[in-house]
This record gives sequence, structure tokens and C-alpha cells, in this order.
Amino acid sequence: MPHFKAHFPGSCLLALAFMATPALADVGIYRGVDANAKSGLASLAPGQFRFNPDLSTFNDPALAPVQKACNYRFTVVLQGAPAVGAHGPVQGLAGYVATFDNNPAGHWGIAHPADVTADQAKQAVSDYAKANRGNVVNGTQNNCN
Repeated sequence: MPHFKAHFPGSCLLALAFMATPALADVGIYRGVDANAKSGLASLAPGQFRFNPDLSTFNDPALAPVQKACNYRFTVVLQGAPAVGAHGPVQGLAGYVATFDNNPAGHWGIAHPADVTADQAKQAVSDYAKANRGNVVNGTQNNCN
């Protein structure tokens, strides 16, 4: 019986290694926020980002049980496509991790680092959001940003 020996050039092995590694996926998740009564702009005050015990967000703002005037978009970095239980770091917020539990549909929870209190976390998220206002998207009104 003949014996076959396969030979793969280095570039082919490198390509196989990349194919075996799941691709990174950036997933947008949204927190509904109120609008300022005078300006109409999104309110990014700490009170808009309550952790109880995590910060509730949705992968589609329309899935949130309460529709808000505006939404703030966070980006989660995942290995591959999101599935229930998937989790990853929240871009721009070191130590904050979002987990997809899909309960209710489309729900993600953002957890703050263990050494940060809920009050410190909502202040940190508020500061980040104010510094990154370009992540504001319209909700039930059209002039959030």
C-alpha cells in the first residue's frame, strides 16, 4: 500500500492558524438615556448609568422595555459571533465586561470591576460617555447629539 506524505509550505500553515482562530467581533450595545429638557441633547449624567448589580443594555434599543429619548452606544469586543453567555471587554472602559444573557431578548449586562463601587462605576461611565459624545444615537427623538 502506498504511503502518502503531505507537505504544507509555511504560508499555508500560517493561513490555517488564522482560520482556526475565531475572528474578533465588535458588538454595539445601547443604554437608553434621557434628553435634557432645554437643549434636547442626551443627558450623560451619572444617574443615567445605574449599576443594579450591572448596567442594563440591549443590542437593539428597540428591545428595551422602556424607550428613551436617546441612546448611548458601547462597543463590546468578542471572539466570534455573540451567543448566550458570550462576554467581552467594553471598549474604553478598562475592567468593565459585558455579558450577553438574552433575558429579556437582546439584553446585555455590563459589570464594573470588583474594586469599584456602583457609585464610582456610574461616575466613570458618565465621564467616559461625556468624553465620547459621538456614541450618542437618537431614540424616540431626533436631536440627541
